[in-house]
Amino acid sequence: MRQEVRMDRTDERSEVSVVGRGTRIEGTVVAAGSLRVEGEVKGKITAEGDVSLPPQGRVEANIRATSITLAGQVRGDLTAKGDVSLSADSRLDGNIRAHNVEVGGVVKGNIAGKGKVGLGPRARVEGDITSKALAIAEGAVFIGRSIMGEETPQGEETTQGKETAQPAAQIATAASTSRPSGS
Repeated sequence: MRQEVRMDRTDERSEVSVVGRGTRIEGTVVAAGSLRVEGEVKGKITAEGDVSLPPQGRVEANIRATSITLAGQVRGDLTAKGDVSLSADSRLDGNIRAHNVEVGGVVKGNIAGKGKVGLGPRARVEGDITSKALAIAEGAVFIGRSIMGEETPQGEETTQGKETAQPAAQIATAASTSRPSGS
């Protein structure tokens, strides 16, 4: 049986709802403020504030929030009006759509950032990245296409971009040593 769980604020000071360790929710979670998932959620998460997932958190759901910070494991798509940040120990099997995105862990899916997408030294991304700016740290692995410039609407294919399947350090080295021609 699926149902919707509303996580309303009980007073003005209590702006973070918590799905505690050992708690398992199946269905739709709607938070009036921010939400911290320390347990398990399967279904859908919507928060008017921020969503955070510590290392022990497990989510099988699409997440929609103002900003999202992950340190745990998620299977589902992330959509944020603001920023999305994934720590080095995080794992996401799904797509990301946000303003800025910082990846420290593993992402198997596409990333669409309206601003900057950054891949940290332990990041591994298997999917396409669409952004205005892309920063790849030495040690990061990026397997996919980089599409720079305007954000591509979700589901729309594009022929722009460059296929890559090599360590990010090689890409960064090649980019820093190439010079534009005078044409």
